[in-house]
Amino acid sequence: MRAARLHGAGDVRIDDVPTPEAGPGEVLVRVRAVAICPSDLRLYQDGHASGVVPDHPMIQGHEFSGEIAALSEGVAGPPVGTRVAVEPSWHCGECDLCRAGHENLCRNIVFPSFPQRDGALAEYIACPAFSVRPLPDGVSDIEGALIEPLGVGIHAVRLSGAAHGERVAVLGAGTIGMSVLLVLRARGVEDIALAEPIEGRRGWPRGLGAEPVVASHEELVDAGVEADIVFECSGDNEAVEQAMRLARPAGRVVVVGIPHPDQVTFDSTVPRRRELTVMFSRRSRDTLDEAIELIATGAVDVGSLPVHEFTLDQTVEAIEATAARPGDMLRAIVAP
Repeated sequence: MRAARLHGAGDVRIDDVPTPEAGPGEVLVRVRAVAICPSDLRLYQDGHASGVVPDHPMIQGHEFSGEIAALSEGVAGPPVGTRVAVEPSWHCGECDLCRAGHENLCRNIVFPSFPQRDGALAEYIACPAFSVRPLPDGVSDIEGALIEPLGVGIHAVRLSGAAHGERVAVLGAGTIGMSVLLVLRARGVEDIALAEPIEGRRGWPRGLGAEPVVASHEELVDAGVEADIVFECSGDNEAVEQAMRLARPAGRVVVVGIPHPDQVTFDSTVPRRRELTVMFSRRSRDTLDEAIELIATGAVDVGSLPVHEFTLDQTVEAIEATAARPGDMLRAIVAP
């Protein structure tokens, strides 16, 4: 099969590699759409993921959909030819954290596109059967690929305990920030303010009823926003402290974005004096079915989020487009 493989920082090549086989308990998925995540971009730029260096030319990509191409012996389904969404956080189900219901924190987690596990920027990928769900006919392959970031939004909103009547602020209108916004709206949260520095991205949250939508957290402060909950979704290092300054006393801050670099500093005076609860959200947990239902029923419309489409041969262009952060694109989608 053909695959886009990372040979080193800034070095992606289209290679011919053996097609994987579905091992015990696995299904083979023919990949149809892969969304490029900023974590893919960072591995491409840095040549490592938080210090973990690939030990082989590595296939990236973890936000994807496809169709079942083969089942290993003993796996009952879904049947070959079924279009599926995939949850890429593959837990063991046996460790203490899995048994406690924290599968996203599994001590033996396998995550495709995080070293050393190959991802989905290829024609095929083998996945645990428990990680796939059929896509309804009305849900496109691209929407299927966006189910993973939507799941991140679902998990973050669950952690926050956001409820109707609370005031919420969101920092960042990228895919994760928009996923959080979509989930909040689906759950009846109406009072949502948002800050996004890229002008071209500010129209989408306005169309979903966010108000005010401004360029910076300072403008939210000037507008009198004091939020019960602040979601930091930008991944900007300064945004964690900015989120704390937007939270009202006894408020909550949920850090969803991944800072780059990983070190973050902040003035502890604000969270200490306001007695803030600060939570860090880790990927998603048991969100696949809910995400599919939200899309299939029209409760959220990820299909309206702007994407640009690329072929597998254009993988580098897709990654570079992600780095450019254009105002008219939230995700670059590669169709292997």
